[in-house]
Amino acid sequence: MSKALLIIDMQNFVTQRIQQGVDYFPQNSIENMTAVIEKFRKSGTPVIHVRHQTPEEGSPLHHSSSSSLPLESFKELNNEPVFIKHTSSAFSSTGLFDYLQDARISELVVIGAVAGFCVNSTVRSGADLGLKITVLKDAVISFELEQYQLSAKAILDVTLGLLAAGFAQVIPATELKV
Repeated sequence: MSKALLIIDMQNFVTQRIQQGVDYFPQNSIENMTAVIEKFRKSGTPVIHVRHQTPEEGSPLHHSSSSSLPLESFKELNNEPVFIKHTSSAFSSTGLFDYLQDARISELVVIGAVAGFCVNSTVRSGADLGLKITVLKDAVISFELEQYQLSAKAILDVTLGLLAAGFAQVIPATELKV
């Protein structure tokens, strides 16, 4: 069984939301993610990037928007594949699963954005496809949904609780073994 790191949607929109004052949790998630990436790269374990882009011109995540570009510390290295998705799950609009099968990768460690949306959809889809998934609970980011009076922490707690109940192992980054 081969393992890989899957980085979901760590694009400029993440820091733009933070700069706009949108509450997020955990506060150290981005730092934890960069540490995990470094750990995987040093060990020679595969690192895979997924980015969200929407086809609608004018959308913040259209490929021509700076919001869709990867954050500087999340740019891929030459040997790291990038999959561009147009849906919430990284499996429904990309060749990610075929790539994993060809590379004989059956276990994913998931980090990234946004916990209640694309991380959630991708983890559930991956588990349904038979992959072993580990989510690093302090290396995924959640944003508040102010219009629904849902805090970033509450969304993260519920999302990770549901994922742990049947789709993934959920652990802190410090417990990860590469």
